[in-house]
Amino acid sequence: MPTFKADLAVIGAGAVGASCAYHAAKRGLKVALFDARMPTAGTSGACSGLIAISTKKPGLAADLAAETKRLYPKVVAELDSDVEYRPAPLLMLIEDADILTELEIYQDTVRDHGWRLDHLDRAAVLALEPNLSPDFEGALLCPDEATVNPYRMTLGMVAGAVARGATTHWGIKPRAIDVVGDSIAAIDTPAGRIEAEQYVFAAGVWSPDLGAMVGLDLPVIPRRGDVVVTARAAPIVSHYLMAASSMVVKNRPELAETTDDPLMRRGGGFGTHVNALGQCLLGTTRAFAGHDRTTDPDGVRAIVASALKRLPGLARVPILRTFVGLRPHVPDGKPIIGRSGRVSNLLVATGHDGDGISLSVVTGDVIADMATGRRPRIDVSALSPDRFPALG
Repeated sequence: MPTFKADLAVIGAGAVGASCAYHAAKRGLKVALFDARMPTAGTSGACSGLIAISTKKPGLAADLAAETKRLYPKVVAELDSDVEYRPAPLLMLIEDADILTELEIYQDTVRDHGWRLDHLDRAAVLALEPNLSPDFEGALLCPDEATVNPYRMTLGMVAGAVARGATTHWGIKPRAIDVVGDSIAAIDTPAGRIEAEQYVFAAGVWSPDLGAMVGLDLPVIPRRGDVVVTARAAPIVSHYLMAASSMVVKNRPELAETTDDPLMRRGGGFGTHVNALGQCLLGTTRAFAGHDRTTDPDGVRAIVASALKRLPGLARVPILRTFVGLRPHVPDGKPIIGRSGRVSNLLVATGHDGDGISLSVVTGDVIADMATGRRPRIDVSALSPDRFPALG
């Protein structure tokens, strides 16, 4: 059996792991990137690719989003392929005036970070999006948001890491971790042994399995989301559309028990945009159903009904396919980013829920700083993997 040697071994090659490998390789580390399957085979291949600050909670989440929005164009410019990074002005539809006060804190946060967020009335919104049904009060417009092709971005960062000396190893799943004292000595896999100075756990919804091998509780729970993709057609919208109610129910899930909206009852809410191929991506549900990636027919019906309610013209556009993504959710609502104090040569980057693509760039930058002994540009101590009790 071979032994894979590296300065930094990254376990997990989704968007977050790929970004960690890319940024670490840029800083001159010898990086080895591993995945149990292939890049984009998991969550990073089953999402919409929104890069936004207007949807983030105030505080550290918004700080990370603001930094990633500044870093994203720079990283995209460094990659050798078109990752379909595009402007995507976001319209957050306000269909109930009573929730406007709940959105004020988002408005203040976005503006405090130097980005625009404007309140538009119905007439102004319809002037921008004439295909919308007029059954809404107004909208919040964040004109500086963006989207990226999640497949291309993930693969682009993998290729960027390889171009800077990283090695990649697919179909390799850890089966045991050798811990000596307070550090990892090696990881055993069916394909060989991994020996590195430092390790990064970036395995998304599979992170708890890795944590258990070293005595760490990484309480990442899969939260599934159904998405519907239409056939190519003339663009029906020019903005990224989102129901403001979906933001409210995301932060107050108890509302799903009282609403009449079938999509909100599934913890989700309306959102859509047109990708670079001219397809509408319609979403989404939010549900805890283990690792099941089987499409939920009732969830799909709720997504389609929600979309048709707001964009009746979609009735003329065929549905091409559906897919399910498993978002790595952490019960306290925060990702896990940082160095473990219990396992001294271990860094963790996981639990981004639906923000993995959006926050991948800043997460990789922070992890690479830590791996090279630099002070990260953002203090992420509140996201430490040690904030959870150690496993017995």
